[in-house]
Amino acid sequence: MQTIPLFFTFNERYVIAAIAAFYSLLEKASPNYYYKLYVLHTDIKGKSQQTLTKLVCKFPNASLEFINTSSFDSGGWSQLKYKEHFSKEIFYKLIAAEVFPQYDRIICSDVDVIFLGNISESYFLYKDEFFYFAGVKSPIYSNISKRKYAKYFNDTELEILRHEISAGYLLINLKAIRENCKQKEMVEYYKSNLHRLILPEQNCIILTCYPYLKDLPVSYVVATYYYKLNIDKINFNMKKFSNRDMAVNSFKEALNNPIQLHYAGHKKPWNSFFIPKWRSWIKVISKSGFFFYYLKMLPLSLSLFSVHKIRKYSLKRFINKMQCKIM
Repeated sequence: MQTIPLFFTFNERYVIAAIAAFYSLLEKASPNYYYKLYVLHTDIKGKSQQTLTKLVCKFPNASLEFINTSSFDSGGWSQLKYKEHFSKEIFYKLIAAEVFPQYDRIICSDVDVIFLGNISESYFLYKDEFFYFAGVKSPIYSNISKRKYAKYFNDTELEILRHEISAGYLLINLKAIRENCKQKEMVEYYKSNLHRLILPEQNCIILTCYPYLKDLPVSYVVATYYYKLNIDKINFNMKKFSNRDMAVNSFKEALNNPIQLHYAGHKKPWNSFFIPKWRSWIKVISKSGFFFYYLKMLPLSLSLFSVHKIRKYSLKRFINKMQCKIM
């Protein structure tokens, strides 16, 4: 059975997210392959590692390994101007070629996601073509982003950034990166430009690896806020699509049949109720067997809301009522 390797980078705060991401990925995965999952981290506790390992072990064609990457720490995190909801672990996407010398290619995914489709096909794309990274080029062009970036990047860089691919789901050509010493260039650029990077690893990848990047279908990174948009008013990124009809059809297809749902932004389904596609995430947590774990991890404000609701029912009845609403 052929192995498909994947890695994730996150810290202890995102363990609850990893439960949903891992379970949904493996539930939807093709049974024809073996999935070797890795977590690159610096602070995930032993108990949390046991929790995630127990979850992955439910699937006979998958395994999980944790790699402490403290020795690879880039330093300089305090220089990053736009930390927002990122963690310093995003840096490890740039050093995968060194961390995984046993592989020629590997998939990397963010962890604030759930999978609603099978990812295996993406691993075999662009077999005979030269590239460093393959990812989803943003389907939407944002004037707001352009103004934000214009403060820090020149016109040539801005034009390259229009071809940027999402770092939320990447196919990484480790062999090409090693053969062309690309990791050193990416790491040096990252460290030297932390003060102006807005989407740190994503900006770094496009500005050091362009034009050797490949595009993936929109369905591999469907941001949940897409569902709030009026398609007729979207300013599509015509660097990705040949015409507007193609853009509309591709976008609708991705919304109807997403492979990965990405909960981008500050609000996440484990810290905020009723954001777009919140029920989809809760449904995954419920099916995974970790619904009680999720309740314990809720922020205080949401926990008090839950406790108030629980008082009206027995605990068992409350859980059943919640699960019935999301199923």
